[in-house]
Amino acid sequence: MKKTLLAVALMGMSATAAADSWIYAGASVGQSDLKSSNDTAFSIHAGTGILPFIGLELGYTNHGSLEADAQKFDVESIYFAAKPSINFGPLQVYGKAGAHSWSASGDYDKDSYDFMYGVGADYQVFGPLSVGAEYMVYQINKGDIGTFAVTASLNFL
Repeated sequence: MKKTLLAVALMGMSATAAADSWIYAGASVGQSDLKSSNDTAFSIHAGTGILPFIGLELGYTNHGSLEADAQKFDVESIYFAAKPSINFGPLQVYGKAGAHSWSASGDYDKDSYDFMYGVGADYQVFGPLSVGAEYMVYQINKGDIGTFAVTASLNFL
């Protein structure tokens, strides 16, 4: 009986944490890597939790200046992703999968649509603020851009 009550209490705590972030927005900064070429990356994002365990997110990522196949170019993406998550009290572990519209300018001048995916974790520090880390992969014609970043988000409603 005690184990059942503990399980119900933990599930209630998880649902409460997810309900607190029905609408969220934030930013991240980190490093992008493409075939051993790397640069500082930054991102902004906004999303909504459509259910306690899945959300939708829209964001912009500037991957910085990268080099591949003797061509140097700046890359940026606008993405839309599904974000399934699970909460352990103030800790949220999530995945992202979706599509991104990317554009490259410089020696390699191209734009297209491709897939993006990744994983991350956020910890609710206090009130509406959560901080965390994530690793995302953005596919482009020249290869996969891996981006590791630290994040900060404000959770509304």
